[in-house]
Amino acid sequence: MCVILFIGIILFITKSKVFIIKKVSILGNPIMSGEDVKEKTQYLIGENIFFMKTSDIIKAAEQNPYVKTVEISKAYPRQVNIKITEKQGIFCSEKDGQYYIFSDKGVLLEKADNIDNRNLIQILGLDEHVGSLELGDSVGTNQRMINVLEVFSQIEEVNPTNYKIDSIDLSDFMNIKVYIGGVEGRLGNDENIPDKMNKLMHIVENTEIGIEKGYVDVGFDGSPIYYKEEVKNEEGNIKNEGV
Repeated sequence: MCVILFIGIILFITKSKVFIIKKVSILGNPIMSGEDVKEKTQYLIGENIFFMKTSDIIKAAEQNPYVKTVEISKAYPRQVNIKITEKQGIFCSEKDGQYYIFSDKGVLLEKADNIDNRNLIQILGLDEHVGSLELGDSVGTNQRMINVLEVFSQIEEVNPTNYKIDSIDLSDFMNIKVYIGGVEGRLGNDENIPDKMNKLMHIVENTEIGIEKGYVDVGFDGSPIYYKEEVKNEEGNIKNEGV
């Protein structure tokens, strides 16, 4: 009797239309990848919910470079939920009028015609090879590049000031430069970047110093050196003088 009951249950599960997937829901509000993942997983519609392969779903979702993690759950009897967390576009580089958008680890997430209204840090010095990258490729030719990008990403994430990093020049790792508004920050090499950025930000946000244009050199041990270029107000009067 038990054997017959077991066989009956198996036949019901495998043959019944009750467990045929009718809906695939994308959760987690994945703005950049949601529609793409939904399209790539529509093949699930019509399959038996018990026989779907989670590994295939994850593989399909991860074809989109914005996808960071994928969680699969079943809402019996006919729905599959796919929860996506996304990588964030942090950096960008421009070549021949096209913008290349990268994650905190330097992975190419997107190619775009413009970056209007997007809060991205432009990376200078990547022109030689950025145009040959495909989606999902890493911009880093070595671990050193990736480490530097991760450090700057963390700095920007916890930045307590109202001053944003506009661009970073990584064309020379012995002479890294950061641009904040009209101020050029000279960091020197890629050692102790957080400490150097802390000194730089302290000077930039110091209202007594009042630097709007010029440079701050923090690429050495000791007190930073800064220079303020003349900035004129609307009346044409000089607002500050070189120091």
